[in-house]
Amino acid sequence: MNNKIDVNEHLTFHTETSEIFLNKQRIILMGADSLGTLRRDLISALGTERAKGFLLRYGWNCGVENAENMMTALPFETELDWITIGPKIHAMTGHVNVEATEINFDPKTGDYFAEGYWYHSYEAEQHIKHFGFHHEPVCYTLIGQAGGYVSKHLGRKVIFKEIECIGKGDARCHWIGKPLEDWGKEIQSETHFYVEEDLELELNDAYKRIENQKEMLQRVLKINEQISNVLLKKKDLHSIISILGQHFQTSVIVEDQDFQLLASFGKYKNHDIKRFIDNPFGLQKIPINNLNKHKRTSHLSLPEQFGWAHNRLTAPIMVNNQPLGYLSLIRENVEFDEIEYIALERTATICAIQMLNEKTALETEQRIKGEFLDELIRGNPNVEDLTHRMKFIGHDLNQPHYLFLFDLRHRHEIYDELEETELLEIKKQMAESIYSQIKSFGQSCLVSSKLDQIISLVPSDTIEKVNLSVKEFGNLLVKHLGNSYQQMSIILGISSQCKHIKLYKRGYEEARKAIEIAQFKQEKIDVVAFDELGLIARLCNDKNLAELKSFALDILEPLVIYDQKSSSELLKTLFYYFENQGNVLKTARNMMLSAGSIKYRIKRIEEITSLNLLLSKDFFDAQVALQILIFLGLVIIK
Repeated sequence: MNNKIDVNEHLTFHTETSEIFLNKQRIILMGADSLGTLRRDLISALGTERAKGFLLRYGWNCGVENAENMMTALPFETELDWITIGPKIHAMTGHVNVEATEINFDPKTGDYFAEGYWYHSYEAEQHIKHFGFHHEPVCYTLIGQAGGYVSKHLGRKVIFKEIECIGKGDARCHWIGKPLEDWGKEIQSETHFYVEEDLELELNDAYKRIENQKEMLQRVLKINEQISNVLLKKKDLHSIISILGQHFQTSVIVEDQDFQLLASFGKYKNHDIKRFIDNPFGLQKIPINNLNKHKRTSHLSLPEQFGWAHNRLTAPIMVNNQPLGYLSLIRENVEFDEIEYIALERTATICAIQMLNEKTALETEQRIKGEFLDELIRGNPNVEDLTHRMKFIGHDLNQPHYLFLFDLRHRHEIYDELEETELLEIKKQMAESIYSQIKSFGQSCLVSSKLDQIISLVPSDTIEKVNLSVKEFGNLLVKHLGNSYQQMSIILGISSQCKHIKLYKRGYEEARKAIEIAQFKQEKIDVVAFDELGLIARLCNDKNLAELKSFALDILEPLVIYDQKSSSELLKTLFYYFENQGNVLKTARNMMLSAGSIKYRIKRIEEITSLNLLLSKDFFDAQVALQILIFLGLVIIK
């Protein structure tokens, strides 16, 4: 049997009467968007359940008519031929592309089973366009049409059912068709959709549906009123989401734009949602894309491999068409219903206002604190006035502080004006991140962003509370920033402890010098504390580093070259010789060598460098030269 159907052979256009016929059946051309609008209005007027029955029965009648019409036009004789060609006829209508993976029919027993996939379903596309993803399959007309066509040919009721659907976030529409009695209990909840109902019952059902929608609206309005009151009372995000969680007896969480937890209500387990979002797989690709790209509420299902198996209904918290964060209802098993979708999206709007208020307040506070910080590091501040103003906003400058200076560089040297604007925004976000990170340890701080630097005054108490050294605390901050802003190169310089308001200018210079030294060294250094720098480092600056390097190489470069070529340890011997103030016996013990070996090496050093280490000038010059080379990373003593 030839399975190919040429549509042109069956279509007739009567230009005089403006009629179009498919065989002997008159048809009309109608856009998919028009059918989508009709679908939207039906669902809005009748509700999803009633509209589903209407569309399914409409599709069923279309399938029956297609079967009757094609019987008079195609030269097929057996039911098997008609059943096999069915998907081709279905696809011919333009509603969907059909792939039948299995069709089994026994003419003797009447047994029937079919399975396959639909692609480019106009019905799924239109439903997503008007309503977003649904919690169940939505191709009502298509399953009705397939069922009506097959039932007409077999003379028995055959039901088609979608087990996957693009309209609910799946990768494709997956269908199965078999006789009603073969479905058993699995199809019982669907059979009433195929039964025509009288007007009285329709009106009664419509009245019940209106009452249910009225009750649903009242519940949503009540939740909205309570949450709005919380917003007006200037309470925090936790207070807002607690109301939502209590109403629906479920967990609720708020996350920032990087899916870091901001607030939670109810049960919560640590899990790697960011990795799940960044690496979508299988059936989750569509809802994740719907959330990320289209900024729509999406139903996500996380498997155990990400740390917590659960379902989440997630709505983006939008401000100026950009997500500030995400609001989610969390359940481990139960699905979400329509009222929860509506309430979640309304609450997300309230959260957007709350987060925008917090962001504005934080920016204002940071701007004020930044101005105060600029006064401090400029020198000669009005101590009494500045101390009073800082106490007014809750910051005591009489406590000991460390000045943290973050030097920021974009990893790409060349970027256009747009990227520069984005770079300024990134630096602003980094300043906010530093502030939030330090505040999470229990105490506020001053943060100011200017040019390629971020300056922060960190209370000593904050560092002591976490039982870290000041450098370990700095490494913690740099690591946090590096993970979130990988496009930026970050060096942190840390001052010595500033115990008085007049010392902050000195602290700024110390932190700046620490960064200069880190940039000059050959090895990569992320955090430099001024207190860890030796005398040479403190004497160095960007104007004399080249001169000091030249001085050191003039004295010890021959020895450096000799060690590199011969893989000897003369520089190491010289280092320990200086560490032991020229004591040969102590040097020998340090290097676990004999005194004779040390004497031989010292003699060799003097021969190579033309130095006389018995002379105080040569001894001192060589010692300083070695310290400079070690400081600059040109010599490494292991």
